[in-house]
Amino acid sequence: MQDRFHALIQRRLRAEIEHKPPLFPWETEVCEYFDSATPDVVPAYFWTTQLQNLSLPIPMPETILANLLEQCQEVVQTSLREGAKLVQAVESLFPGQSNALNQLAGLVLASPSRSAAVASQPSRLQEGFPSDYDIATPAQRMALSLIAAREIIESLTLTISPSQTQAERQWQTAAGTLTLMADYQIATGRLRVQGELPCPGSLQFQGADAEAIAQRSNPGSLSVEIPDPEPGQTNRLEVRLEGANLSPLVFAIRFVTEAE
Repeated sequence: MQDRFHALIQRRLRAEIEHKPPLFPWETEVCEYFDSATPDVVPAYFWTTQLQNLSLPIPMPETILANLLEQCQEVVQTSLREGAKLVQAVESLFPGQSNALNQLAGLVLASPSRSAAVASQPSRLQEGFPSDYDIATPAQRMALSLIAAREIIESLTLTISPSQTQAERQWQTAAGTLTLMADYQIATGRLRVQGELPCPGSLQFQGADAEAIAQRSNPGSLSVEIPDPEPGQTNRLEVRLEGANLSPLVFAIRFVTEAE
């Protein structure tokens, strides 16, 4: 009988609390509290999910990779030679080391790309690294940064020509997979980029004398195109996605001639 009485009291109290929750002394109405706020993704790190897939001899700190991504987006738009692009992308991490960086850049370019099919056969440059970035020597850190910059620049560049009219790229983001397809339409002489966005966003495509912008308010496909791309011209493609705030991801769409 006593247990039944206690159960009845508990049910009555529970019903009253649910109907009229008690207030703390400082409250005048019922407030909702959360264990912790969900932080927004820092814009620079919204795009760095892709960098976790880099084929590096050892992992690199995300802060350094984020810095490299920012620098690579700038140099990928320049007409510099490949070695100069690598050095310019990493030199802010190693001030005063231009000579050493230039020498190491030559070695990096002479070795197979880690993203190539031969990545399973490490070159001499890629051997002998320690197990952790923190104990790597300055020269090893420079080499790692140059290798990473090379892969990032390759991933940010889509190259097409009259004989190779399509190029595709996928980029992993904090919101999901971004897919880009560059397509040169020989019949019309137009260069088109189609994007498959994982969330709301926009594409902005800039050529020498033309610009195209497209946006959508939900995930899905959209495309932009420019007429008569100039051979050898690097065309700028900015991808903006909801969640990255004002920070776009910038690709280079290169249209080259057969001679190049």
